[in-house]
Amino acid sequence: MNATPSEFSGTFYDGKSANKYPVKLRLTAQQLVLNFPDGHQIQWPYTSLQLSRTNSTGPVRLERPTSNTDIVPEAIVIEDPGFLHEAHRVAPGALGNVWNQPHKRSLRYVLMILALVVLPPLIFAIWVYAIPAMTNAVADRIPTTWEEKLGQDYFQTLFKKSIKEPDPQVRKALDAISKRLLTAVPDQPYQFRIHVHPSKMVNAMALPGGTIVVFQGLINATETPEELAGVLAHEFQHVLKRHSTRNIIRSEAINLFGMIISGNSDSMTNVILQAGSVLEHLRYSRQLESQADAEGMKMMLATHVDPQGMIRVFEKLEEEQHRQLNSMKKDKKTADPEKKDSAENDSKKKDKEGITLPEWTNYLSTHPEGNDRVEVLKKLSKHSVQKPRPLLPGFDWKSMHRETKETKDSNFIF
Repeated sequence: MNATPSEFSGTFYDGKSANKYPVKLRLTAQQLVLNFPDGHQIQWPYTSLQLSRTNSTGPVRLERPTSNTDIVPEAIVIEDPGFLHEAHRVAPGALGNVWNQPHKRSLRYVLMILALVVLPPLIFAIWVYAIPAMTNAVADRIPTTWEEKLGQDYFQTLFKKSIKEPDPQVRKALDAISKRLLTAVPDQPYQFRIHVHPSKMVNAMALPGGTIVVFQGLINATETPEELAGVLAHEFQHVLKRHSTRNIIRSEAINLFGMIISGNSDSMTNVILQAGSVLEHLRYSRQLESQADAEGMKMMLATHVDPQGMIRVFEKLEEEQHRQLNSMKKDKKTADPEKKDSAENDSKKKDKEGITLPEWTNYLSTHPEGNDRVEVLKKLSKHSVQKPRPLLPGFDWKSMHRETKETKDSNFIF
């Protein structure tokens, strides 16, 4: 029986020999006091101790490790099962949290099982419902001035000095197309700025706040202003619907959620969550792209721009994508005839197993399947009730075609 509630008997090991020494222990608020039979006394601060073993029926072992891992640490073994309970009363948390107490072991197991049952559906609900809802709520309240600044910063970071102001003829045509399309949304808050990148990539991208980048390769692929208008209407909708802003907020929310769940940014749990984030991002991005397609077609119809222009440009991209992919497959079969049968069986996987699609197809690579989106656009175009009015009548559209350049950032895929 202990003399006071905070005094216990224990066995001391010096780490230098197999000898063991009886010792009386006294718990204080800051340290553990060891009293030896010869009157010698030492103090061990709780911060220097490590609780190395805690069993529901066995003894409690406290070690005092050193920086030299080759040295066996000093240790104390306390048989009294009430030691940890009293330690938490005298110095709460000094020897670990309350769940380290032996009599809490059963409760720990119950809570662990409960967590395994409750956490997965909770994480799923947060991932699928809470994060998108939070993303939309935050994005809808962000000032357009902040979006514009963010878009300009991205533009300067991505392209630096590779984009120059187009010549007056190109600028005039782009402004005329933009002005026509934007009459569908007279009260929109953005100042749209269209830049032409000299790359041969057939692509376009919308940055937050109204900055649009059109690659010269895309302009060269179009035959009429209505075709380019179809792409611009799509990109305008990305800005108007704040898709880029939503993606940025959503990405940061997922990263933060992963760190909260895993406890740090490098754990395996966070790696798994990040992998799931990539797959979910693809699904989410396709939803946004489909919305931009639909709303872009509505913009074309509202401004009496021929909807066939939008359909044609995406049909071209789809056809060229298939043509280039089939050509690559034939070249690979010729180079490796022994794998011909395997190549035919795995044709649907080729673009994921080493074939790099040409610049022409980059625009489709970040968007829904080409055939699906073209069919949707065709259905939407049937809602047209007025005869289209031509864009830029009398204008020689081929004069918009320019020689493309290889630039350091021409391989970006958006």
